[in-house]
Amino acid sequence: MAVALRCLRQLPPLLHNSLSGVARPPLQVPFRCTILILNGCKQCVAHQTMLSRHLATKKTKAKGKGQTQARVNISAALVEDIINLNELNDEMQSVMEVLKEDFGKNLNIRTSLGALDHIIVTTKDGKFPLNQLGQISQKSPQLIIVNMASFPESTAAAIKAIRESRMNLNPEEDGIIIRVPVPKVTREHRESLARLAKQLTNKAKEALRKVRGDAMNQVKKAKSTASEDTVKLIEKKIQEMADDTTAEMEMLLAGKTKELLS
Repeated sequence: MAVALRCLRQLPPLLHNSLSGVARPPLQVPFRCTILILNGCKQCVAHQTMLSRHLATKKTKAKGKGQTQARVNISAALVEDIINLNELNDEMQSVMEVLKEDFGKNLNIRTSLGALDHIIVTTKDGKFPLNQLGQISQKSPQLIIVNMASFPESTAAAIKAIRESRMNLNPEEDGIIIRVPVPKVTREHRESLARLAKQLTNKAKEALRKVRGDAMNQVKKAKSTASEDTVKLIEKKIQEMADDTTAEMEMLLAGKTKELLS
């Protein structure tokens, strides 16, 4: 009887809390709390406290997910006897530069005189850029002419190189003259170039992973002479550098894809 009276005296505050909860949905008291009042008011208070802590914990975790991971700060001079981070950065940037060159050479939407210059022609005497073997000129916006008078024996090889250049070109032979019709830019061609951009990016990522793997192996060899903390810090820095370069590649791919498909 005494327990029931104490519970009845605490009903007004509980009702007040329940009404307040209507205005603030995140703090609503679960229906289970009303049942627990019959077994003891202290259990209800305890349940409310646990619920508040649970919500606070979830909010804290959600906030933590959006935080940016701290950058690794390490002096290249202090670890130069283990690995040269400047040289490693140059290697990774070289991979990035190769990707940019591949994009410039292989992902032209419209064919121009300059676009044919880079095409490599394989002859019996070696490999040469097309503009060193033939004189390239544009007869009209829809036709490019390659005059092979200086190296007529390389005409067939030049035609093959142009056809296999992934530029959607179908050259025609006219003696020592190669006629290259400039095709209309179709949606299908744009999508093909976008797929090629993805392939070139994946190839660059593979090269980057090899650079990163070689660097990691080099650091592992220093475990017998360097402290464990130093080795872990260097490995984190190498991973960070690789991640930065990968992000650059993704940005380049996104920009080129948008350019090709727009």
